[in-house]
Amino acid sequence: MTTHTIPGQLFLLLTNDAGRQDSTSYRRQALAAAAITELMLYERLTLTEERSPKITVRDRTPLDLPVLDQALGALEELQGKALGSVIGHRSMDLTEVIGEGFAAVGAVQRKDGWFTTSWPTHDDTYETSLRARIAGAVRDPGTASLQDRILLDLLRALGIAHRILRDDLPELSRRELDQRIRALEVQHPAARAVKKLMDDMTAVMITTSVAT
Repeated sequence: MTTHTIPGQLFLLLTNDAGRQDSTSYRRQALAAAAITELMLYERLTLTEERSPKITVRDRTPLDLPVLDQALGALEELQGKALGSVIGHRSMDLTEVIGEGFAAVGAVQRKDGWFTTSWPTHDDTYETSLRARIAGAVRDPGTASLQDRILLDLLRALGIAHRILRDDLPELSRRELDQRIRALEVQHPAARAVKKLMDDMTAVMITTSVAT
């Protein structure tokens, strides 16, 4: 289900109650980065070791998760391209498939405008639970999952972790929260590979944001 994926959960954090981007103009790129990261965890993709890493699809088997399957299909057509151009590519815009997934479970509603579609909140249960979970991961690193760390790292990479989570973690300043996220460690066999991937993603997202 979309609700359980990393890009799906990031969508909730980056979308305000009115259904529009919140705190960043780069939601689309962030969702693409999250999908690529999760596909790496599922061992569907590999990245080269170059300064500007390139993506290769190693396993085309669908996961029966619409957002990840759509991303995997798009990445098949983008093989060999640098990570920076992939994240910003129009075929990696996952907003629609994620929004439809949350609309299907009643979390949001679809609202079509003249030029854009928004996804206003209908039931905030999913987001409330998500926020409590990742705030708990910051307060007690022993409870943090690999998924929590990735979500928090993406928010930090965008420079908006405090803006998004300040009401959930009112006791932490922006600097303190960023330090907590940087120090967060997760015991998981894939942790080292994901840390390298997140470092690459952070550099790419900063470059993409500046160039956009």
